[in-house]
This record gives sequence, C-alpha cells and structure tokens, in this order.
Amino acid sequence: MLTAEGFAQAPGADAPETAQPPAGAAAGEAQTEAEREAEDAALPTEAAGDVEPGTAAVPDTFSFEEQPLQLVGRLETLLEMNRLAEEQRFDEALPVAERLIELTEEEFGVQSLEAAEAYQRAALVQRNAEEHELAEQHYLHAVELIRNIDGTFSERAVGPLIGLGDNYQAAGQYLNAITAYNEARTINRRVFGLLNEGQVPILDRITDSFEQLDQYADADQQQLTILNLAERNYPEGSPEHLEALYRYAAWLRESGRYHEERSQYARAMRIIRDLHGKESPYLARPLRETGNSYRAQRLPDNQGISSLRSALEILDLAGGGEALVRAEVLRDVGDWEVAFSKVEPDLSVYYSAWELLGTVENGDDLRRKWFGELHNVMGEPISQRGLSRAPDALRGHVVVQFDLDRFGRTDNVAVARSEPPGFKDEAVTRAVRRWRFRPFMEDGEAVPKAAVALQFNYRYLPDEQVE
Repeated sequence: MLTAEGFAQAPGADAPETAQPPAGAAAGEAQTEAEREAEDAALPTEAAGDVEPGTAAVPDTFSFEEQPLQLVGRLETLLEMNRLAEEQRFDEALPVAERLIELTEEEFGVQSLEAAEAYQRAALVQRNAEEHELAEQHYLHAVELIRNIDGTFSERAVGPLIGLGDNYQAAGQYLNAITAYNEARTINRRVFGLLNEGQVPILDRITDSFEQLDQYADADQQQLTILNLAERNYPEGSPEHLEALYRYAAWLRESGRYHEERSQYARAMRIIRDLHGKESPYLARPLRETGNSYRAQRLPDNQGISSLRSALEILDLAGGGEALVRAEVLRDVGDWEVAFSKVEPDLSVYYSAWELLGTVENGDDLRRKWFGELHNVMGEPISQRGLSRAPDALRGHVVVQFDLDRFGRTDNVAVARSEPPGFKDEAVTRAVRRWRFRPFMEDGEAVPKAAVALQFNYRYLPDEQVE
C-alpha cells in the first residue's frame, strides 16, 4: 500500500503519554529521593498510544536532563542512553543499553523488577535500531522476570507485552504481534475489568496487525468491540457514546465502506433528534461528516453538499453556534468546492473560516494547521500494481515535487527521487496531477505555494516491477 508523507506539513503535537511508575517497593528503599525524581523524569518506556490509566503502558519517547558523558553509575548510564535515543542515535545507544542492564543487575540483582525494567528499556532502543531479534529476547526476558516475581497476571507485564507486539509489527511478524497484544489485553481485562477502556489502544494495535494481514473482517471486529465498550459504559446519546459512533464511522471510511459509514452518522442524528430536538446544534457534526464522506468517496452527490449546508443552517438557528464548530463546517464546504468545482472554486468560505478562528482559543495554531500544511481534499488512488505486503517485500519510495496555485491545483509535478528508480514514478505523478489540495493561506488570503514535496512509501517484490 502506498502511503504519503508531506514534507511541507508541520509536525503535530505528541499525544499525551502515561508513564509507568518505578517497579516495586524495594526500588524506593534502595534509591535516594533525587534518583527517584530523575528516573521519573527520564526513563524511556513502552507506548500504547492515547492510553487510559491502568494499562501499564508507558511512553515511547525520551526526555532527559543534560548530564556529563562520563558513565559513573546506573543513573548516569540511563540518562546517556536517553540522550542518544532522543537524538535518534539508536546504534550508538545499543551498547549503553546493554551497560544499563549490567549495572541494574549488579545493583538490584538479576531476579528483580528493576532488572525487568532495564531489559524493557533496552529493548525499546533495540527496536528503534531495528535489532528486532535482540529486542524480542529482551522483551520476553522482561515479561518472564515480572511474572516470576509479581505473578502471571501482573499489571507490570502489560507494557513489555505491548512493546513485544510493536516489535513484531515492525519486523513484519503480524501473527506474533496479535498474540502478544492479546496477552497484554487479557492481563488488562483481568486487572481492570472486562469493560475498562484502557484496552482500546491495544485493540487498535490488533486492528493494525489484522489489516497488514488483509484480514479485514477480524480488523473490523476489534473496532466493533471498541464501539461496544462505549455502548455498555455510557448512556445512549451521551457525548462519549456519540464520539464512539463517530470513531467507528471514521474506521469505516478508512476501510472504504462509505455507505456503512454514513449509516452511523444517520444513527447518530436519529439519537440526537430524539434527545435534543430537530434543530440541535449537535447535529452539525454528523451532518458535516456525512458531507465529508461523499467527498472522500469522490462522489459529488448533492446529498454531500446539502448535508454541509444543513449543518450551517442549524448553526445559524442556534445563533451562530460555537465559533470553532462553524469554522469547521465552513472549511469543509471550501474543501468540497475545491474538490468538485469545474471552474474556479469559491474561496470565500475559507476566508470566513479564517476570520472565525481569530475568535477561538488557539485560533492561530488552528490557522497554521488548517491552512499552513498540506491537505489533500480530492485524491485519486494510485495504482497498486506491483506492490506487495509479503514479509520479504522490499521497501521503496517516490518523492514528487510540485507547485500549487491559489485554488489548490497542482502544476509542474515531477519526480525528485525514487527508489527503485522508475518503478512507481509514472503512477504517482499521474495521480498527483489530478489531486486537489486545500489552498495555503497567509493573512486571510489564499496564496500559491511553490516546491511542495511529498514522499510515497510502498513495499514491492523485485520480480513485479510494473506500473
């Protein structure tokens, strides 16, 4: 499958992360207060996405305080490993990670929870260095230590099991990844209850693995489970329940099941009308997403633009509605215009959205995100011929460069580089010439953008190099 990375797009903010506490009371007895505070601030651990408390998953990023490079003990070694990882110098961090294990075992013993944590943190560095076999061994050893000391269903085992699954994912071992994730989920449910929402990030990971195996029915079942959790935890029509409906609908859109997606929005609208009335501003969200669904399907059906206009009408009846909600609808109307207009699209709705953002909190940040980054509003699929998801498939990419006019239309599309050369060059450039993007804006006015770059990544088998 081809995926695109926009060089012109600014990186988004990292998701909130939940750190795993130091393991065991013994650690507190052996450490000074300063050491505990330093470890709380600096330890790298496994990530589970946007996790709920109680998943025992911990962040996949590194934070550190600058320390002298001389490694005089376990804490200094840990900080040095973090520094190298923060700078993405993972190969250099590998021997430091091994030294961390040695020092931890010397200080706390080879059969300790502290040693398990050291193995887990070393495995994270090894995974990022693509030393997947070594990372697997260390994740498994961390799990074994935790279970020997803390019991088979210890909450502490969830983090390294998720890390093990992520390692299998990165290595293309998707069945093994599913096994590891399911084991983590089993512990999560045993510790925190069958309906706890801390298992949602794990279910998302299982979904990804099934997708990679082209087992879409199994992937869909994971997302249905997430919806069912919300339906059992929250009253029908509550904000949490509606958000779960929208989340599942977004999954259906990603899967190309647009009719089923829109049925979820229709269901949400029926619930909202029953609970809040036929003119409730809550209707704006499912109406807006209905319009976006038709655009994502590349279907210029009147129901799409009518849904967007109905959302604006409902907000008008509500006295304009929340400024951000109205700005979102106006932005999406502009996207529809750019996507389907046969002549120069009407950009006035974008200008109105820009003005409204000036009245909301973080409006300047939203202006940059909406109108200062690359957003594809109409993308013709790129030919998948010659691509593969086989475990032995090679990685390839195409980098294209192009200009955008003030209406979001591409020009001067050309391949900047590709590997292997010529394999998917024509397929990518042919599609990008037909794509439409949201115009860039500066000071409330649409402007052209030169030399925009996109990288398309894919996997292929050498004997199938065809356009």
